[in-house]
Amino acid sequence: MKIRRDYTQPFFRQPKQHPIRNMIIAAFLGLLLGLAIVWQRDMVEGFVFNLVDPATPTPRPDELAARASQRTLDGDFSDAEALLATAVADSPDEIAYLYDYGRVLIELGRYDDARALGDRITAIDARDVRGAALMSAALTWGGQPGEAIAIALAGLERDPRFTPLYATLARAYVDDQRWADGLETGERGLSINGDDADMNRAYAYALQSVGDYGGAITHLRRAIDLRPAYLPTQFELAGLYLARDEDQSAIDLYDHILALDPRNARAMLRLCLAYRKVGEFARALGFCEDSVANDATDPEAQFQLALLYYRERRFEGSRGAFQACLDHDDGRFDLSCRYRLGLSHYYTGDCTGGWALLRDSLDLARAGGDDITLGNILQGLDTIESDPQCIEDAAQPVTIQD
Repeated sequence: MKIRRDYTQPFFRQPKQHPIRNMIIAAFLGLLLGLAIVWQRDMVEGFVFNLVDPATPTPRPDELAARASQRTLDGDFSDAEALLATAVADSPDEIAYLYDYGRVLIELGRYDDARALGDRITAIDARDVRGAALMSAALTWGGQPGEAIAIALAGLERDPRFTPLYATLARAYVDDQRWADGLETGERGLSINGDDADMNRAYAYALQSVGDYGGAITHLRRAIDLRPAYLPTQFELAGLYLARDEDQSAIDLYDHILALDPRNARAMLRLCLAYRKVGEFARALGFCEDSVANDATDPEAQFQLALLYYRERRFEGSRGAFQACLDHDDGRFDLSCRYRLGLSHYYTGDCTGGWALLRDSLDLARAGGDDITLGNILQGLDTIESDPQCIEDAAQPVTIQD
């Protein structure tokens, strides 16, 4: 028998309708859906808020000091200074932070600030020799070795095995022209800790003072091995290579410094001088230009660049560089830049400006007793005075008294 399917009716039997129960279920489902939407919105907003304004915990002082220690090893003293300043502000009586902060300040040339931190350490604990070590180091690097010696010796009486005091004392003795004492102190410090980079560097300084350049090179190399990212020791070794005419070794080391710090204007300047020494003037000029491009405020870089321009008779260039040298001079290059600037003015057609600068330089040369420079200035003045093209432009002739 064949059963016919009635497609006008549902295949499954429809359940009985319960209106009230269905309303309750619908309301409950609606409530759940609303809660889910609110919850999801809060989750999304919280996620976005964390992306925009994450709540990061403030690092503890010990974390800051640890990060500063690594920055110091990497040679990043500016970043280390900022980290330690925060650590000291949070823990003002923690001597370890004060000491590390003071050592970084010395690297940055802030000797008075470092010395003040040494005083602060001593005020907190007079028995702690780190205060004496910081004060004596700041005085030594600040050019006061006599005072540094007394403080370092007092510190060693309290702790005769604290090698940073020996490193400072050895350097201070040399600066005070007590070379034998510097050598002896360096040897004593190395006998306590031969793996101290600063101690090896200080002993090399003492060895140079008595002409033992081979020994100095050995200990500078040792200091670099112990602290490979510390650039001051590498500069000292490269300078020693140049002084001993080991020019390629110096060039290689300056190249290595630039590999560590590609924008180091000082290394560029030293490469300029090294290539000039070996007669590669085109390469020297390039490095001097790079040095000035990275630090236009360095009077030495401007001076060396101007000399190279002057040598090539590029007097517009030498005029600008000699002027920049004077603008940023710290007292080392006033006369050297001033009279050459006068000559550069003359060779670019400015007789009046050249005369005035040479005349000012004349007084400086006479006061300084520099006979060679004085002769150059007199020759320049005579050239301007006798040049027919300068007669109308020159200031009233000045009689030069020899």
